Amino acid sequence: MKKETGPLPVLAVSASAFETETAKYALSETVDPLAEKLSDEELCLLNIGAFRQKGSQSVIGNAGQSVAGAAGETVNCLQEKGIPALIMADGPAGLRLSRQYTRDEKGVHAIGDVMPESVMELMPAPAAWGMKLFAGNKKVSGEIYEQNCTALPIGTALAQSWNLDFAKQCGDLVGDEMERFHVHLWLAPALNIHRDIRCGRNYEYYSEDPLLSGRFAAAMTQGVQRHPGCGTTIKHFAANNQETNRYGSNSIVSERAMREIYLRGFEIAVKESQPHALMTSYNLLNGVHTSEHRGLIADILRCEFGFRGIVMTDWIIGVLNAGKKKYPAPNAARIAAAGGDLVMPGGPGDLKALLNGLKEGAVTRKQLLINASRVVRMAKKLTEAANAKKEEKP
Repeated sequence: MKKETGPLPVLAVSASAFETETAKYALSETVDPLAEKLSDEELCLLNIGAFRQKGSQSVIGNAGQSVAGAAGETVNCLQEKGIPALIMADGPAGLRLSRQYTRDEKGVHAIGDVMPESVMELMPAPAAWGMKLFAGNKKVSGEIYEQNCTALPIGTALAQSWNLDFAKQCGDLVGDEMERFHVHLWLAPALNIHRDIRCGRNYEYYSEDPLLSGRFAAAMTQGVQRHPGCGTTIKHFAANNQETNRYGSNSIVSERAMREIYLRGFEIAVKESQPHALMTSYNLLNGVHTSEHRGLIADILRCEFGFRGIVMTDWIIGVLNAGKKKYPAPNAARIAAAGGDLVMPGGPGDLKALLNGLKEGAVTRKQLLINASRVVRMAKKLTEAANAKKEEKP
């Protein structure tokens, strides 16, 4: 074997040969006139999800007051002021709604468990037993209605097809059913990175590859948002890669890993499809809850990626955050101050925390106005488009 003794070849690289982007970290936010007229309490209500004031069971699959089995809604008590409500349904493999429900003067009532078994398993035993007892003892009266949604392939299976057109067709099918069942936002697709085979939600995520994840999330979004009045909610933003200690895990991630692995798919999805909403994650990121992370939400998502939709939390359920924890639970005032538009699914505690935060200066009325304006604009955009589409049908 011949030994090289000469000088190694040198490749000269000029910095000007690389494409660069310049981000301006100053958001130009306008306040909607409808939001400006609201009182402080009304503004706070618009920054959290709708909840029943009495006997609230505002949790996944039971927060829907207009559509049985919907995961949540924005407030519907401001409709007389021209602010409609947005209805959200969970995923991930198609719409998740209750198959059976009843209807009365108070609205619709899903028949069955008040929340999925996956959430029940995380709850303290007494609370879980109480929920099951509540569901089992709930009397069903009146006519029973049925609604059925199409089951789609899981995210991992979709990505393994390498077929973006098929993903768009799946999104188109979801959008069609959203129109039929009067749902505005689908709480999907999820595109977190496969990092550990033990992650309990890997099945709904696409891949270990950020490019594949971002492209498929974008294709699914494009299919759904072909339908006026329908939007996706990409999630969980960001570095959410385990289910163990899902409410209190702290993801320690370097800047380079965040940019190259964990944020890249979201960047692709936002720039290629501009989803109408995004959901933050339960985990902390380098010691800060992602829902309270202004650098993540305002600087990266909005300023760098150009995201123009609404940002909501994952479903913060009080009983799952109870007890002594290493990290305090997310707080509605801190979430709003970070630029989070909606604390979901919403509850009396969130309203109290937000009012207290406004009074004590943890969040300003100006920031609440900015957040509320994004919700108002999206609610008007989607409901007006959905109503126009309904009028077109014979």
